[in-house]
Amino acid sequence: MENVKQLDELFHKRLFQVPDYQRGYSWEDRQVQEFLDDMDALLSDRHHYTGTVVLCAARSKSEQWDADGNAYSQVDIVDGQQRLTTITLLLDGIRRLLADLSPTSQALAKGIAKNFIAAEAINGLPLYKLSLNADTDHFFRANILSETSSVEGPRITSERRLAAAKKQIADHLTASTSRLGDAAEQWLADLYKKVANQLWFTLYELDDESEVGIIFETMNDRGKPLTDLEKVKNLLLHTSTRLSTKNTLDKTVKGAWGEILRQMMAANLVRGADEDQLLAAHWFIHYNPRRSQWERSKSVKSKFDVRKYQGDHKNLLLQLEDYTKGLRRACTSFCDAYMPSRDNAFASFSNEPTKRAEVVEWSEKLRRVRVIATFLPTLIAVRERWPEDPGKYLEVLKLCEAFAFRVYRLRGYRADTGQAAFARLGHDLVTNQRDFQYCTQVIKSELGRRCNDDQFMEEINSDSPDNWYNWGGLRYLLYEYEVELGRRQGASPTVSWSELSNLNLQDTIEHVLPQSIDKQRYWTRRFNKRQHERYCHDLGNLTLTKGNPSLGNKSFPEKKGDAVTKGYCYTNSPLYVERDMSRWDDWDADAIDQRRAEILDWAQVRWAIDWDVSPVDTHHPTPVEDEVDDDIDDNGS
Repeated sequence: MENVKQLDELFHKRLFQVPDYQRGYSWEDRQVQEFLDDMDALLSDRHHYTGTVVLCAARSKSEQWDADGNAYSQVDIVDGQQRLTTITLLLDGIRRLLADLSPTSQALAKGIAKNFIAAEAINGLPLYKLSLNADTDHFFRANILSETSSVEGPRITSERRLAAAKKQIADHLTASTSRLGDAAEQWLADLYKKVANQLWFTLYELDDESEVGIIFETMNDRGKPLTDLEKVKNLLLHTSTRLSTKNTLDKTVKGAWGEILRQMMAANLVRGADEDQLLAAHWFIHYNPRRSQWERSKSVKSKFDVRKYQGDHKNLLLQLEDYTKGLRRACTSFCDAYMPSRDNAFASFSNEPTKRAEVVEWSEKLRRVRVIATFLPTLIAVRERWPEDPGKYLEVLKLCEAFAFRVYRLRGYRADTGQAAFARLGHDLVTNQRDFQYCTQVIKSELGRRCNDDQFMEEINSDSPDNWYNWGGLRYLLYEYEVELGRRQGASPTVSWSELSNLNLQDTIEHVLPQSIDKQRYWTRRFNKRQHERYCHDLGNLTLTKGNPSLGNKSFPEKKGDAVTKGYCYTNSPLYVERDMSRWDDWDADAIDQRRAEILDWAQVRWAIDWDVSPVDTHHPTPVEDEVDDDIDDNGS
């Protein structure tokens, strides 16, 4: 039991630091509420085992002293940062409420602040007991622990979660104290005692953080199991200690993981699934493109098993260094693909700013189609082969967008269709040094297999036009038409894609001929029941809108309006595609047929492919495995 510590023992003469190579604060409402419920249920004569805390001495940091002459050692939190951060938030919430009560409670509040939040350093500045990783620590101090909030709101996911946890805890404490009335002061004091004295932790203190690798996979934060990215990090750290060759692999790993987590947090890629996609794409490119053989961290562990390299640790070290640096590089391309408009995205293309802007534009288009994961190995590989050539990346990006639209959206294939081919292509580009012509030929070949020009024409000229409204690619097609109409006027859309995509379909798609025309004289004169059924959901009758509720079942002249019309109408719409409707004087079947023909003529050009694939290249030159041709949507991943 000597490793079991109470919270006040943990905090005694220690300053905690969450290293940059650890993920940021990740607890959500469920984990915070479970912790609060546990505290409410904890009896005064019981202890609550809270979990494991693993600490490592921060050797690069000197001792710190407070104004009372107490020395503090600085330690990195290897495991337990989520629990300790949440406990700090709870103690801070208790302190704030006690500070407004009796003199006795105010003295207790000061003691809590000094022992668990921040003591006073010799120079008079706060000596914070817990510091978070660099991306979050300023917000933690200025907005979470400070008496007054900063004007800087939360920017990244970990900061938003911190703010949400603080509010959830404050609401819980306020509700409880309001309910207890005069007994609230004693309840707060008792709750503090529970936290400080009745929470038990198993403490492991390490001389070298890499020692934790051998036991880490059995540990987890409550409700937040280790991700495979964390398991790979711990594997690499542990392996560094088992090599007979002197090395600095641990520093390389820590630096790489700090940068990987920083980039992914900035790109809002905070799910375990996002990390898995990064690991998989990098693995397919550099090691093995066969999806059926990918077992996440187990594949990495098997590849770099020390037992396979007896007497050859120098070679293993070189491979581990390459893996770590390669994953870090891949992360940059990965985050650029998912968040192309972020600051400094596609920085390697800065030598050609116009092309770089096009790359950002077309990357956003691919995001809007909501299928990116399939193409990642190829996109990352192209960046690696030609890191300063935006033209090549742009050409491949446009082919991927056409593939996504024609194959996934128009023909309804599963979003992982072709994934094996794109993984193999990425692998061939990097390991076999295939040329760029080979790259484009493979993509066109895969596209031609599933949506050649005949199939494309058959789909867009479908005999069932009523299917357009329920089609998953409708908004994307109409927004691209919006872009085109703006381009013809030398302008860009004034309504962003995010403004439309965050709204419900029915709020952004306007039926010019309304879905209900009962007792609407203007419409019943032009459309009988059969014609209404035929044309209502026709592509020619549908337009993007921001004013659908206000337009409703009005007649076409009312919807069209004019320059002096007050309220929303086609003529004064912020959308080019809706303004274009005002070209017509009347809206009948002929008008719908004409507009549909115009849109489809444009679509044939917009998603046309310059095939130029020679007969010898009509099939992928290397065997493609694991091909799946079902019909689902991956919801944007």
